[in-house]
Amino acid sequence: MSTSNNGDALSLIELFPQDEDWSLQTMRLLSQVAVGGADLFECARTAGRIGTETTDPEVWQREWTRTATDAAAEGAAALERGENTTARRAFHRSMSYWRHSEFFLDSFDPRRTVAYTEGKKNFQKAAELSGGLIEPIAVPFEGQEMEGYIVRPDNSGEARPTVLFLGGADSWAEELYSLGGTEFPARGMNVVMVDTPGRGSSLRFKEMYSRPDYEVPVAAILDFLEKRSDVDADRFGLAGVSFGGYYAPRAAAFEPRIKAVAAWCGTWSILTDFYEFYPPLQKQLQWLTGSKDDAEARTKLAEFTLDGIADKLKIPVYVMHGTADIIMDIKGAERFVAALTSDDVTVDIYDGAGSLHCSYDYMSVAGARLGDWFLHRI
Repeated sequence: MSTSNNGDALSLIELFPQDEDWSLQTMRLLSQVAVGGADLFECARTAGRIGTETTDPEVWQREWTRTATDAAAEGAAALERGENTTARRAFHRSMSYWRHSEFFLDSFDPRRTVAYTEGKKNFQKAAELSGGLIEPIAVPFEGQEMEGYIVRPDNSGEARPTVLFLGGADSWAEELYSLGGTEFPARGMNVVMVDTPGRGSSLRFKEMYSRPDYEVPVAAILDFLEKRSDVDADRFGLAGVSFGGYYAPRAAAFEPRIKAVAAWCGTWSILTDFYEFYPPLQKQLQWLTGSKDDAEARTKLAEFTLDGIADKLKIPVYVMHGTADIIMDIKGAERFVAALTSDDVTVDIYDGAGSLHCSYDYMSVAGARLGDWFLHRI
């Protein structure tokens, strides 16, 4: 076991000093600038229009929607001119801004559906312009389909090691591409991003709610991938970010095809380490579990625990967490690590740079470490 502590002072870009949650979520967006998921100055101009006084979510939604719409218009104009690279980049950014625009809306606000639909549409336009490297997929599951993407390093058709990358409580499959997903193809691996139960299109349009036995949807995805000639079915990895820090270890404990697993944010109990620890996301967690109220959500989320699960993991395990994570309690990560019995456990606890939730402030390093770790283990 190794523990990483870089010792750097925590230095943040807080465009919204009046609201901690607004600032944190915008740093999540800014973390994607390096891979084209956002543009720093588009974000700064949007923040300037919003200002540093208001905390009105209506203003937030209006101004980020404007930026998303402007980026999409730029993409459409570039496409009409035959400038496909410019168009692809603009459509990609538009998706990110649409996702950002809906974050603070109520769960059932119809504008969330509009934002999701527009954002996904623009990412798919970007995928169409990727030269075949980003391919939409649809995985059959319990009479419906889970939609997502496989991203390949090239078009050689070579069977590659493949990492299934699971998002958290509010991420879309599309966002995962720029939230660390590009690191895998850059190292010769495929990455697969799917809207599994409780996320994205599966939650919004199919009432496919989250579930504690996440090995079931993961198995369906692996079954689907095994049939592809560009996937090496003997070399599957599984990574989960945020709430995915529960999903991935839980699934890997019961799925023998997984050769290595990473929890990008460790946890022990979603009820105590997430739901009770960070009340601003309680409504989101109620929605994704299909709960009508707080009491029902608590009952359901009590089953989302790695108690009796962690010690079943005999494959390599990687855990990352930050000491300044206000969304998921680091004590859950510590408890998870203490319960592991694998002979190969790597732990990065970021203090200073990287200590935010999902290391948004250290993405270029944390994402690279995740990619390198899998490169050597699957």
